[in-house]
Parts: sequence; C-alpha cells; structure tokens
Amino acid sequence: MNIEQLLTEALQGADDYLPSPDLFAKVQRSIDEDAAHRRRLRRALLSATGGLVVAVAWVVAFLETGNGTITIPWWTLEVLATAIMIVVVVTLGPLIRRFGTELTLEVFRSNRETSGRFLALLDIAYYLVFAAFVLMTSSLSAQTAWGGRLGPVVEHELARIGGLLLVMGLLHALTIAALPVMGLVFASNWRRAARSALGAAAPEPAPGAAKADRVATVIVWAVAAVLALQLVLFLVPALLGLIFGAE
Repeated sequence: MNIEQLLTEALQGADDYLPSPDLFAKVQRSIDEDAAHRRRLRRALLSATGGLVVAVAWVVAFLETGNGTITIPWWTLEVLATAIMIVVVVTLGPLIRRFGTELTLEVFRSNRETSGRFLALLDIAYYLVFAAFVLMTSSLSAQTAWGGRLGPVVEHELARIGGLLLVMGLLHALTIAALPVMGLVFASNWRRAARSALGAAAPEPAPGAAKADRVATVIVWAVAAVLALQLVLFLVPALLGLIFGAE
C-alpha cells in the first residue's frame, strides 16, 4: 500500500467520525470560563491601581517638607500599613480557599461533605489568627526608639507587613504538609466505623487499607506521645518551681 492509498484510507475514516454530542457545550463553557478569568484579571488590576492611588494620595496628604527633610506623622504610616495588611488577609483568604478546594476534596474523598466543613473551620481559624496578628502588631503611640525619624517608622511598618506574609506562608505550607496525614487518619477512622457498623457482615479489609490503618494508628500514637511529652516538660518545671519556691 503506497502513500496515496494510506492517505485516502485515513481521509475516508475521518468521514465516519461523529463529534461528541456535548462538544458545543464544552466549547461554550471554555469560552465562558476564559471570559470570567479575564474579568477577574481586569477587576484585580483596577483594584490594585485604585489602591495604589489611594495609598499615594494618603501619604502625600500628610507629607511635610522643610529644612531639607521629609517628615510624616507616624500614625499615617501605621494606618496605611494596617489597611494593607487587612486587604492582604481579606484578598488571600478566598483565593487560598478557591485553590484548596480540589485538594481537600481529594484528601477527604471518602466523605466529600467533610471537605466543606473542614474548609469552613479553616476559614474561621484563618481570620482569627491574622486578625490577632494585625491587632498585636499595631501601635497606639509612637515608639521612643523612632526618635521622630521617618526611616525607623517605615522599617517598622515593613516588618509588620513582611511578618504577616511570612506567617501566612509558613502556616499555608504547614497546612499543605499536614493535609495528607489528616486525610489518612480520617479515612482510616471512617473505614473502621463502617466496618464496626456492619459487624460480622463486614468484609475483610484490603491489604492496602489495612496497611493504611496501621500507619494511621502509628501517627495518632506518635502525636499523642509528643503532646504528652510536651505536657510533662511544661508541668514538671512548674511543679518543681512551686515546691522549691514554697520552701
């Protein structure tokens, strides 16, 4: 069979091809998703530009120059930094949840409803932790070390924003690392509860599931041992201090 015959046969076979019945819906959905993505990008750019303009206007409104120096009230930068931190927390929270939904669904695939409940609890913890961080790092009066200079104030506010981003990154990485372990323990407990509910009629666990259950048991006992050790290390010095302090 020569090349011409091969091409003829291939083209004749293409005539028998039937497109997917939902092909138009898939293409339309892809177009809609692309348009929605572009709208989100435009909104993000407009919001960032507007925020930058407001921040610059805020600083310029209180900026004072004289004798070759630039001064600005310390609370101006404090308010600006606090506003930036709040915007970061409020903006990144839904973004992290959006990209983490698929991960939690995969981790808790044995019970998909748990994924939604876990994300809801994680949202509460997220906002509580970072609201506390913003409040704890805020200043209600100028620090003596600043000496009325602009540089130390800027350094302080940059440290606040950088600290927030650092804590967010560390907690996010810790959550990603802990999620598979949590999923393993949850799936093990779910399988055991299901077998317990079936009683004698429960089938024998698969070798892979049995191994996962053993690993989950080891993890639970290891965590319990670490917590118990920390409790002992905390209580023993406290008790010794009370005993010898009383003497």
